[in-house]
Amino acid sequence: MDEKQRQEVANFRYGLIAPVVTRELKAGEQAALLREIAGHTYDIPYSQEQKVSLRTLERYLKAYREGGWEALLPSVRADKLASKQVPPEVLEKAIALKQECPTRSVRQIMAILELARLVEPGTLKESTLSKQLRRRGVTRKALVKSPDGTFHRFEADHRNACWQGDVQHTLYLPHPEQKGKKKMAYLVAFLDDYSRYVVHGQFYFEERVPRLEDCFKKALLKSGLTRMVYVDNGSVYSSHHFARICGRLGIELKHTKPGRPQGRGKLEKFFRFVDQSFVPEAYDLIEQGKIQDLADLNRFFTAWLEVAYHQKVHNTFKQRPADRYHKYAHPLRRIPPHELVDVFLLEETRKVDKTNCIALMGMTYEVEPGLAGEKVQLRFDPYDMSVIQVWKDGRRHQDARMLQKRSMRRTKADQPTASVQSKPKTGLNYVELAYEKYLAGQKEKARQGFCDLLKDESQ
Repeated sequence: MDEKQRQEVANFRYGLIAPVVTRELKAGEQAALLREIAGHTYDIPYSQEQKVSLRTLERYLKAYREGGWEALLPSVRADKLASKQVPPEVLEKAIALKQECPTRSVRQIMAILELARLVEPGTLKESTLSKQLRRRGVTRKALVKSPDGTFHRFEADHRNACWQGDVQHTLYLPHPEQKGKKKMAYLVAFLDDYSRYVVHGQFYFEERVPRLEDCFKKALLKSGLTRMVYVDNGSVYSSHHFARICGRLGIELKHTKPGRPQGRGKLEKFFRFVDQSFVPEAYDLIEQGKIQDLADLNRFFTAWLEVAYHQKVHNTFKQRPADRYHKYAHPLRRIPPHELVDVFLLEETRKVDKTNCIALMGMTYEVEPGLAGEKVQLRFDPYDMSVIQVWKDGRRHQDARMLQKRSMRRTKADQPTASVQSKPKTGLNYVELAYEKYLAGQKEKARQGFCDLLKDESQ
């Protein structure tokens, strides 16, 4: 442990006993205060421990009162770095390897040293090297966290370098099929890490894989391909199909570790803004009958997103997310829309019955003659069942034709009369005003585009 590290440990120790030594305490207060301090958990510098015992606190207190702050410095003898089992040059290289990539395990570092012929295979013990690295504070926990125990802030270096994705349980809408009941609407959103620009966000009634993929596909169609997508470790994001989509598009898929959501803090901050700025206004519109279904909700949300969020100056980089994203010179990476659609097709295996029919999503389809009794692979878009591709042994056959369709429609319930009792006193609604401004902006863009077209034709 070098001098800087020793001072860091001393500062931590002093911070523990500071409430005791910086003021006069009455009889019994010191013991109570020390017990309270010992009851907390800490990120102790260069240590795997998280607790400090009462006996240790008393030892720190005694040392400080006898020798001041310097007495809290770890003794050099206790942290003697020499090791007879690990040669100094090998240990130095191991430390460099760990610092270079903190996620490297001790076993992996040993393998690198052996492959580089810096040590003979089998001469290093994993427990010995691990102990030496820990004594020097060269651990993953110490390297990826700053001295105050907070995580280093990740910042993408350009737009579309990294997107963060997640699902929020946002608000309740009138149930589309059961009058008088409500149904949860889930917001699925993907946010560009560099600009905080929401490349796409949309409400759905279910938190399922197809909804996630639908939102992701729309984000890619609008904004091009991202280099990496960073999502939760939940089952929705861990589906094999979503991983296959990312793999085929050359997108790195990363998951947050269980209990470690810090990396997605920017998206969590956006969701908090949704709760504060959008949700209360949306509930007002629901009570007034102006938002009755998902289509209404998404229409108002899109307007709010463009007017209220994308045009709001961000505190960190003092720019609007829309400006930071669209005015950045880094080129967008795109693929043709028809190729992107093919990548997102769901795949299901079915066995064709004797009448050349298969069942899919509650519907019956007919395939070409000659496939009876065979297992075929079906590729389709769950949001557009008009085209069902049929594949077998890597060859595409004629598309399946719908033979029988089971109607899933129900009689639409009468819409409840809009409540006027809870109408806002001012008659003003932020989301509704944002929607009007959004529509005006869209009309102005269309008008300007038409004027530019006439100007070009006249020249």
